[in-house]
Amino acid sequence: MLVYKAPTKDFLFILNDLLKVQELKEVEGFENLTPEFCQEILYPAARFHEEVLFPVGIAGDRHGAHLVDGKVLTPPGYKEAWKQYCGSGWLQLSMPEELGGAGLPSIMASMIGEMRITTAHSLAMYGSFCLSAARMLNALAPEWIRTHVVPNLATGNWTATMCLTESHCGTDLKQIRTTAVPQPDGSYAIHGSKIFISGGDHDLTDNIIHLVLAKIPDADGKVGSRLDDVNVFMVSKRKIDVHTGALLEKNACHVSSIEHKMGIEGNATCVLNFDGAQAWHIGSTSGGVKRNSMLPMFLMMNYARLSTALSGVGYAEIAAQNALFYAKERRSGKTPIFPSGTQCVADPIVNHPDVRRNIMGAQAFAEGARATALRVAVWQAQAESDRTRAEERMRLKDMVDLLTPVMKAYFTDKGFDCASDCLQVFGGHGYTKDYGIEQVVRNARIGKIYEGANGIQAIDLLRRKLPDNDWRAFDHFFNTIQISVDQDRVSGVADQSLVGRYAEALALLHRTVEVIRQESQQNSGVLPHLAVAYDLLHAFGIIVVAWNWLGIHQLLHEKAKGAELTSFEKRKVILACFWIEYELPLVHALCQRIQQGIPSVLKLPPEGLDVE
Repeated sequence: MLVYKAPTKDFLFILNDLLKVQELKEVEGFENLTPEFCQEILYPAARFHEEVLFPVGIAGDRHGAHLVDGKVLTPPGYKEAWKQYCGSGWLQLSMPEELGGAGLPSIMASMIGEMRITTAHSLAMYGSFCLSAARMLNALAPEWIRTHVVPNLATGNWTATMCLTESHCGTDLKQIRTTAVPQPDGSYAIHGSKIFISGGDHDLTDNIIHLVLAKIPDADGKVGSRLDDVNVFMVSKRKIDVHTGALLEKNACHVSSIEHKMGIEGNATCVLNFDGAQAWHIGSTSGGVKRNSMLPMFLMMNYARLSTALSGVGYAEIAAQNALFYAKERRSGKTPIFPSGTQCVADPIVNHPDVRRNIMGAQAFAEGARATALRVAVWQAQAESDRTRAEERMRLKDMVDLLTPVMKAYFTDKGFDCASDCLQVFGGHGYTKDYGIEQVVRNARIGKIYEGANGIQAIDLLRRKLPDNDWRAFDHFFNTIQISVDQDRVSGVADQSLVGRYAEALALLHRTVEVIRQESQQNSGVLPHLAVAYDLLHAFGIIVVAWNWLGIHQLLHEKAKGAELTSFEKRKVILACFWIEYELPLVHALCQRIQQGIPSVLKLPPEGLDVE
């Protein structure tokens, strides 16, 4: 049976010691984030996730969601847990007070989000778009939607979905065939079918808001083939009285089937059919419909990708906890490392170096990535704050935008790898359902696929995030890190051997990106490097996590000069060394591969890949 203890101590260490959020009073909402206040939020949140959501999440995987008479029935306990979750205020923690939230900074919601995904991912996915949809609609929708729809989403009374994918197209959204036909009352009639809709139907709430991508036909009934022709529409599962907000009859959308999946069994992944469903355009102006109206969906996707990144952190955390628990109990072989004594026939396998490598690898990733995610949450808050200087807002926004695909892809890749490595600690027992670690591996796999497959994230980094604005975001990113590394060197506070290793890897990544920049200017684009885009993204991921570990090591190295470190802090120092010793060298191999390229990948035509 799986065990889980929320990483509250690590949350508080990152907030109070590493990021010093209590000192960031120039950012709205941060003035209240004292150590005492953060404890008052995180301790009860941890108990709720450990005691309420975690058991429900385990049971939901066994039971699964079912489609009965055209309606989705969620696993036992889901409905009660969802009501309790929303009623306790955890969902709406970072929503503005005027929308029914607590108005806390999003960094607090990030920590709650990690616990929510880790303990009950399938249940969490039913409400994963509530807040991003509420924010988007509050910014771009007509007044009646802001009045009647947004508050229900913000409090979890209703949930939301994003309906993008169709059977013939996923990422290439310009191919979609779903249409939106204008109606006399200003609404639209949606015709088409969408697949892979997480939480497309359920019994948790009375209503669901579907945000649907569709094209508006021209006067001849034809639709365009460009991305500019795609618009966003709001379809309510039940029609809404625009004057009173009352729920009316069922809309013309229904579930035709749900997928049978590898993991996240408790969440219904639906095929939704829209048969003239009433819809409302999102993003219209007084001048009519704008043809380039994908902005609402992009606003939601950025939140979704950062949230998905946290799933990789959470799965590495729970995998490491369970692998360590097992490894301390399981005995096999004798080892000179921390031997149990001659009276013992065998030592706990946690004493074996290879087992430790797997467990410490997951621990080092989870805690380094968590520090990275929370630092980025601070940057995001500063970038959105009116109190931050305009130039600084641009710099911070650039870095958040640059790291969004990196975090989404690298964190979910590495989180899955860590879960798999920790399953290996269990040996044959890990491959059975008895210990539950196989559920962690199955569930972790989806993060590499949804909210934009990780290969697409790598291409986005290479083709858009890096070259945009004359490579400005990369320059901001590199300069920010280089300044801190130079300060570490000059101060003499940090372990100079670790600083030197990091500086060498950072310089190599910088030279590699400069090569790509120069070649792209000469060759009119970055196309020659697409085959190694994934390697580039991983190099960025390793570098940014290592930077945060270097900061933690420096902090504790300084503290150790005047006080004895706690066991928690000593462990942090060792994990920082582990990441820089074991993971950081991969940057050298990745950069070599990037600079050399993979010419062979383009030498065979498609038919040449077949075996005759």
